[in-house]
Amino acid sequence: MPRRFLFSFALAALGLQSSEAWAGAYDLRLNQLGNADAGTPVGDNSGFRSLSSELGVLMAPKPVDTADSLGLSGFAVSADLSLNTISNDAGYWTDTTRGTPGKMAPTLQIMGRKGLWPGIEVGAGATHLFNSRMWTISGYGKVALHEGFHHLPIPSIALRGMFSRLVGAEDMNMTTGSADVSLSHVFGLGKTVNLTPYAGYQALFIIARSGVLDVTPTTDEYLNPSGKLSEFVFKDAGVILRHRPFVGLRFIFSVIRVTFEAMIVPGGGRAGKIDGTSVADKSGLQQQYTLSLGLDF
Repeated sequence: MPRRFLFSFALAALGLQSSEAWAGAYDLRLNQLGNADAGTPVGDNSGFRSLSSELGVLMAPKPVDTADSLGLSGFAVSADLSLNTISNDAGYWTDTTRGTPGKMAPTLQIMGRKGLWPGIEVGAGATHLFNSRMWTISGYGKVALHEGFHHLPIPSIALRGMFSRLVGAEDMNMTTGSADVSLSHVFGLGKTVNLTPYAGYQALFIIARSGVLDVTPTTDEYLNPSGKLSEFVFKDAGVILRHRPFVGLRFIFSVIRVTFEAMIVPGGGRAGKIDGTSVADKSGLQQQYTLSLGLDF
């Protein structure tokens, strides 16, 4: 009995530990973007919009695929490792992360794809930001408008829509959606090897808001002798738009697929509005380089 009691007590103690002990360097503390110097808590709306803009680019699913569909019986799985740049010296990152965030923020995307007829493809997966508890759950649908004429110098053309939902981020509520168009052309090398260069453009839409935040989390509001409120929220200031052009090269040998993709994402420039006040998106230029390894059946 004593051992069982001690074991249960130890588990309870671990469960009661502050989440700070388990947080990674990129886990966010959004309350750090607020202050109560004027008596009423006020949040840095521009900082929140800029942070959401760059985080959305990090966590949104990447195509990492050509315009061709997999075909009626096709199925593919892949693991995609990405190196993504962020404005790590900007206040909206340094104030909300633990320690000094790195310029390169690595992510891992796992994706499964299934071909349908005619020229339709669907997929689902998840993306994880290393050194954090954040994940996105995502899905997509693709329609190949033109494919199959690989003996002519006519590229395949496809339209694709993707979405994701952020989980594991304390107090951050984020959804992304995107639409892209891509071109590709297959070059066969023998019977079992082919190379497929591709290029495209993706419009990424990010919607973000926060939960209720406390600007003085270590002070009990009900025991505060001043009686001042300490809670605030970041409202949705409207859709954030980021442009994500991309180029890539896919190599297939038998059932093994290797893909390299690069994205250069210009800084955000679409301002939002909260209660009639303009909220700037000051996010910077971001680069994303992805190496994908997978199986193509």
